[in-house]
Amino acid sequence: MVPPRYRVFLWAGPLIALGWLLIAVLDPDPPGRMGEYVGMGVFFGTMFGQTTLASTWVAFGPAPLVWRLPLSFFWVVMLAIAIGINLGLNGGPDEAVVVVGGCLLAQWFLVQLPLWGLAMGYGLRLRHRDEFGLGTDPSERQFGIRQLMIITAIVGVVFGIGRLVATNLGDRIKGGHEVAIFAFLSIAAIVITVPVLLASMMPRLALPATILALLLVGFATAWELPLLRSIGAGRGGGPDAMHFIWINVFTTAWILGMAVVVRLNGYRLATPGLGLAIHAKR
Repeated sequence: MVPPRYRVFLWAGPLIALGWLLIAVLDPDPPGRMGEYVGMGVFFGTMFGQTTLASTWVAFGPAPLVWRLPLSFFWVVMLAIAIGINLGLNGGPDEAVVVVGGCLLAQWFLVQLPLWGLAMGYGLRLRHRDEFGLGTDPSERQFGIRQLMIITAIVGVVFGIGRLVATNLGDRIKGGHEVAIFAFLSIAAIVITVPVLLASMMPRLALPATILALLLVGFATAWELPLLRSIGAGRGGGPDAMHFIWINVFTTAWILGMAVVVRLNGYRLATPGLGLAIHAKR
């Protein structure tokens, strides 16, 4: 019998495998304009969403870090392998595996930076309801909507600078146009997924915090569209504004879908001091 705190893997595992399968076999450029938008949205949204989820698992758990780190890295490597399989089935430039795979590994690493800061600074980690028996210490720092807004602002500023750097460097390296677009999409995925992820896993006020985070995603998408056009997106067969919107939609859907699975299996993002009081109020 699987212990309750590990049942989440029985649900998360098939979702992860579904993501690999979608990336491996889905044609990201099907006939029709709407089919193209949805196809690219699912393809890239799955890649970016699952990469953020893999990074989150490293920082917040569950399971020991000695298992999380290599398995999370393997998770992202499998995404890159799935891209290679897709290229073999549907065609495409061979260098796409290197470019997109490199962007995914960079995203996997960069997402962990703010999350490890929260894990070490606040003691945040995914805690199962079986762990909520230690009582509540009022002196413990707790993570709420105020802290969520601060983290969102910091992430937005830092990675906004990163997008500008990627844009400026794109014209100076070989294949810079394609590299700049993929780097932009990857960094944009970090900006939109981290707030939604944190909001959806909060132990208190998760629903209003998630709605607020989704509104911020919409605002960030509108704000980033002019920058996307400035790097030449939409010209020469590259993604345009609608591609970007659909990619953000499916990236967010992966984050929220996995958050629902994790919450239904008894996990919340909590500090050591949050105890039975959380569940007594339900």
